[in-house]
Amino acid sequence: MMDQLFSVLLMLHIAGGGTGLIAGTIAASVKKGSKPHLLSGIVFFWGMLTASLSALVLSRIPGHENLFLFAVGGFTLYMILTGYRIVILKRKFKTIPVKIPLTDYLITVFGLLFAIFLLIQSVKGLLNGYMFSIVPGVFGGICLSYVLLDAKLFMGRTTIKTSWMYSHIVRMMGAMIASYTAFLVVNVQIEMQWILWLLPSVIGSIFITQFIRKYVVSTQK
Repeated sequence: MMDQLFSVLLMLHIAGGGTGLIAGTIAASVKKGSKPHLLSGIVFFWGMLTASLSALVLSRIPGHENLFLFAVGGFTLYMILTGYRIVILKRKFKTIPVKIPLTDYLITVFGLLFAIFLLIQSVKGLLNGYMFSIVPGVFGGICLSYVLLDAKLFMGRTTIKTSWMYSHIVRMMGAMIASYTAFLVVNVQIEMQWILWLLPSVIGSIFITQFIRKYVVSTQK
């Protein structure tokens, strides 16, 4: 029974992840706000949602426990949900006073709990000499940093109008980076495996910086 469940979830994970990565690459490549961007963005969201939810379950099935898969799944889920929700909030509260829905508080609580879990697992692993534990620590630290940004929005220390574009870009691109990292690590084997852990983040950070300069900084001038 567990093997059948694992097989079904694995197929969903591969299908969702593959679809999401292709659609996300298209969304990042075309003009922002255009119809191709909006359509590919929606496909990216649902593909990554399927991949991240299935990853969370897959990583906890007895005999298939995988902390890395769990870390990527939870991190991606939090990033795509908040990256998608900020656009909805921006549209919803364009002309009316802001009252953040309960849904967004719950997503942020998930992000906080998940970040704490990953940081604890990282510390425990490193204390036992398991260097791979740096990975959940990195995901946990990034996740926590964005939870703090959510908190600033909820407390009124920033506004949706001024923060939505930045949040949308870094969170969707963050989910892309995590997914590309997972894809490379699982499917590519090289002598210096650490390159595969760093390459997506390095390349992704360059694109994020360019997008922020073009779509965030330029609009604030």
